[in-house]
Amino acid sequence: MQSTRRFTRHVVALTAAASLAFGAAAAAVVAAPPAAHAATAEPEAPDFASDTYGDAWDYSDAADQNTDETGSPTSVTGGHLRVSLVPGDQVTLVQSVAGSLPAGRDGSLHPVDTSRYRSLSFSMDQPFSNRIGAVYWWTCRAQTAACGGGITFPVTSGSTVYDLPLDRASTLQGKVPWTDAKVVALRLDPVVVPAGGSGTATIDWTRLHGAGGPHAAYPPGDHGSFSVAARPQPVVDSPNPSEGEDLATAQGRRPWEFANDPAAASGFAIASASVLRYDDTGMVARNTGPDLGDPQIQMPVSPFSGSEYHNLSIDYSYDGSYSLAAAPGGGKVVRVIWAAQGSSVPQIGNDILTYSGQNAGTIDIDLTARDSLDEDALAPRRGWSGRTVSQFRFDPNEDPSALVWHLRAIHLRADPRAVGATTVRFHDAAWVSGATAEVAVQAGGSTSWTPIASDVPVAQGTNTVPFALGSMAAGKYEVRVTIEHPGVGSQSALSSSVVDVQRDPSHDPKGSYESLVGGAGNVTVGGWSLDQDAASTVVRFYEGATYLGQTTTTLARSDVQRGYPAAPLTSGFRATLTMPAGQHTVCAYAINAGAGQNTVLGCRTTTVAAPAGHDPLGSFDSVTATGTGASVDGWAYDPDAPSTTVRFYEGATYLGSAVTAVPRTDVQRGHPDAPLQSGFRAPLSLGVGTHSVCAYAINTGAGANTVLGCRSVTVRTDTSHDARGSFDSVVAGDGTATVSGWAYDPDGTPVTVRVYEGAAYLGAVTTSLPRADVQRSVPGAPLQTGWSRAIALGAGQHQLCAYAITVGPGENAVLGCRTVRV
Repeated sequence: MQSTRRFTRHVVALTAAASLAFGAAAAAVVAAPPAAHAATAEPEAPDFASDTYGDAWDYSDAADQNTDETGSPTSVTGGHLRVSLVPGDQVTLVQSVAGSLPAGRDGSLHPVDTSRYRSLSFSMDQPFSNRIGAVYWWTCRAQTAACGGGITFPVTSGSTVYDLPLDRASTLQGKVPWTDAKVVALRLDPVVVPAGGSGTATIDWTRLHGAGGPHAAYPPGDHGSFSVAARPQPVVDSPNPSEGEDLATAQGRRPWEFANDPAAASGFAIASASVLRYDDTGMVARNTGPDLGDPQIQMPVSPFSGSEYHNLSIDYSYDGSYSLAAAPGGGKVVRVIWAAQGSSVPQIGNDILTYSGQNAGTIDIDLTARDSLDEDALAPRRGWSGRTVSQFRFDPNEDPSALVWHLRAIHLRADPRAVGATTVRFHDAAWVSGATAEVAVQAGGSTSWTPIASDVPVAQGTNTVPFALGSMAAGKYEVRVTIEHPGVGSQSALSSSVVDVQRDPSHDPKGSYESLVGGAGNVTVGGWSLDQDAASTVVRFYEGATYLGQTTTTLARSDVQRGYPAAPLTSGFRATLTMPAGQHTVCAYAINAGAGQNTVLGCRTTTVAAPAGHDPLGSFDSVTATGTGASVDGWAYDPDAPSTTVRFYEGATYLGSAVTAVPRTDVQRGHPDAPLQSGFRAPLSLGVGTHSVCAYAINTGAGANTVLGCRSVTVRTDTSHDARGSFDSVVAGDGTATVSGWAYDPDGTPVTVRVYEGAAYLGAVTTSLPRADVQRSVPGAPLQTGWSRAIALGAGQHQLCAYAITVGPGENAVLGCRTVRV
């Protein structure tokens, strides 16, 4: 790759101290409260740093203030920010530098919502009287006067709490109002010091806060005459980018972690730099010729997907101070350069700012989140996302001096992955006893959140919540944690990375569709299936989208048990399905129970002969358990009679009979000679347990009786907890079908209804529509038992089936199947 050199210029201060007129300054100055025992705590007002970073500007750690982004010597020590008061002193609270890739707390990644946060308060001790300070803000990264505004305020010597309403008239720069747009850069000039003046300001805390009680300006704590109760500061610790698979590791190399490990740099090509040693700070090197100020490290990589490995992490520091000047001692930026397959033009990444001393830290950047290319990158600009990256280079700085730098580690990682389930970890940086949390997830491309845990007691320190995929689709999920403090309020935080959760196929049914034998007017199917989450497995049969029937595993298969020791002995199935003459392809599906998904056991083709001309035809469609036995239904017709009797047996035991009287337009379409009333439905009295019920269409006149098939059913003693309902209608639309009905579960509401076409899941709906008719006829049913939704369908005929999902200990209910042509 060819090298590139470009320096980012620092933003110049836009307003000189002399232009700040004291007469224009106005602000609320709050005197320090008198010492007294605190009364009932006042809830803390919303605070930008706490809400956004999970870390208040209380100067308890170096992250609270980047001292490289100040106008005079500044330090964070002992819980205070100490600022040297000299002409040009300034403290950047929120920074964003144009021409750089935003990272960390950059204001373009975390802009200030000016409608929520309207005041800036701080506690400052400084020596000057009759002077002013100023607050500047910008709504663009370039920080030009045109996108800037600001106010001035009077300062008071000694220790004072200042509370500055920012939404009053803007008087500085382009006078852009505070509430005009989201702010990406914010600066505080504590005191505008005259030429020759000097001193020190000590700032105890700073808050960019929203509306609240009478002491909204103050941070949590006991302030003498009053106290402030802390709002939550949730931080999602996992998932995070560091948990993703590392590229070097995935490609069978040592991780690019160089602390005391020169072998980690095996295969690297280093130019314009000399490696001095490897120690606790990593690879220690110095800029050298031939191109001073353009050190380069070519990483050994095999081609990889940029969309997969897109989380860049850099742990890097250098000796000396921070500067972006295009001169020795400046150029404190790193960049990455790569080659994308299909182009010979190097892809030159934009500047990544690197800070000095205690401001240095690990830099994490998602290379696919935005255009990661330099503004001056050569065409064609292919970027990172969607590219196969074949070469990768890291440039540590652009300082044209003999700079000594330290590269501890560099990583390219994929998003964290999990199979079936993962664990969400979080903590509350402002923990109080009694705090509770809700954890929710959002799938990629969705705008809605799905709660996975509610009312979780929050402990001090790390908290964990399991996230199981369950019935949700596999894919990438963002995590949101919302913590509530009793009597104070709630606050949410998002994970710093998505987690890619894939299905766990270990719970899917297994099996084999071994045989399909054509007969006279029917086919016989056979095979085996097992589901580790159930004692038996339902197997359904389809021809295209047309449901043919189902059976349950009841036949002994010792051979299956030898191959799968945990399988039940009765894992075999065999069933007879009625079909018209001709060639047919029948597919078998093992229906999942519990975790997992349905399994396609396969498809087979056979030829069905025409049945004897005078024998009855028909189908034993289903047998469903009821509280006193079972309900059987299907259809039959005899060419020699207007109606047909169907008898039911278990082995040689006669169970009862039914006469065809139920309208079946679907049968009449497939068999034009059949009467409309060719359907049958009847109750059977059965004892508790599993039964194999066989149906026989009794011949009238010439011909012989026809075996319509056998089906298994399990009768339970208590069905009072089962879901129930009706699939009332399906209405075709333009590319859709609207399904409607009602459902009720004695154990709770609402009830979820799922819609399938064969084994294909089409969508779900919950009961929410009023159905006074159901409430009148079903004791205990609520008014909102109705359901309706549109289902997207392709052109053609479809058979849709609806299932009510039980809420409590009962079983799901088949609400029925209906046919529609779209």
